[in-house]
Amino acid sequence: MQRRDVLKLGAMGLGALALRRKPLAQPFPTGDRLCRVTEMETTLRAGPRPGTSSVGIRHFDDVLPLLREVVGEGVQRHNHVWFETPEGYLWSSDAQPVHDRPNPIEASIPPDGVWTEVTVPFVEGRAQADPASRVRYRLYYSMVLNVNGRVSAPDGSPWYRVEDENGVVMFAPGESFRVIRPEEIEPMGTGAEDKVIHVNLDRQDLSAVEDGVEVYYCRIASGYAFNKDGQRVWNTPIGQNWTWRKMVSRHMSGGDELSGYDLPGVGWTIFFSGIGAAVHSTYWHNDFGTPRSWGCINVLPEDARWLFRWSNPPVPYRPGDVTSLFPDPGTRVIVHEA
Repeated sequence: MQRRDVLKLGAMGLGALALRRKPLAQPFPTGDRLCRVTEMETTLRAGPRPGTSSVGIRHFDDVLPLLREVVGEGVQRHNHVWFETPEGYLWSSDAQPVHDRPNPIEASIPPDGVWTEVTVPFVEGRAQADPASRVRYRLYYSMVLNVNGRVSAPDGSPWYRVEDENGVVMFAPGESFRVIRPEEIEPMGTGAEDKVIHVNLDRQDLSAVEDGVEVYYCRIASGYAFNKDGQRVWNTPIGQNWTWRKMVSRHMSGGDELSGYDLPGVGWTIFFSGIGAAVHSTYWHNDFGTPRSWGCINVLPEDARWLFRWSNPPVPYRPGDVTSLFPDPGTRVIVHEA
């Protein structure tokens, strides 16, 4: 394994990331588009290729203005897109594209809560509605979270109460969250029963097929492959599977303190295997086109939302969680090695 692969494995969980969390820097840089560094460190270059001179080093959770995307020569061959920033060029696999878009505060929150997404680069989720309270999790752009209350901080500013399906409760400034309306979760497409999600592990891509016609395509980051007795084995299960559960938001965790992962607010989750593999939104990296996961199919937030709405079974806004087992399973997910 190369050093970069070790860094990837070490950065897979927020438990590990919390060890090197930097203080929340406010305000974020100005600009319509921003990018947040997702690796422990990355090099800014004078041009959009790895051979150009270094003009600086940036670290995990640094936020920079994103001026434009430029095609150059990738650090690795699966991705040749760079982010041009005022300070230099940043390889796009090392940073999540984000915005800093505060939201109006909801006048009231219904007792059963609302679904929200984080629309700022990140915000601290604290144990109490108080800036001095300890941080439970850092909440990142595009996270999907359940908000079930509105409270006031000591200075009178409105904060939201966040509670996930595991009973984890946090508080954060309400302007950081955009409420997801019920119509944003309504099913899409023709209603056809013949829907299939094809995943190609060698190509690291995905196609949504409806009545034999490809209607959507995106790049993925699947589970890693390893050699066992001379054979290549993938962490992502190969073969024909069926969607058996869909969740608007899922708190995913596993492993141990050093090598495990602890990821709240994973949006638009489509479970398709008995070992817990799923297609889902990803906020902890932007490195698609190469394996990056423990077995799930990582996709961009916008891709995950589309697939969630298009695939069967449909999911009601509340509770935002549905299970569909035999004899009436959901959309097929067929994973190919090549």
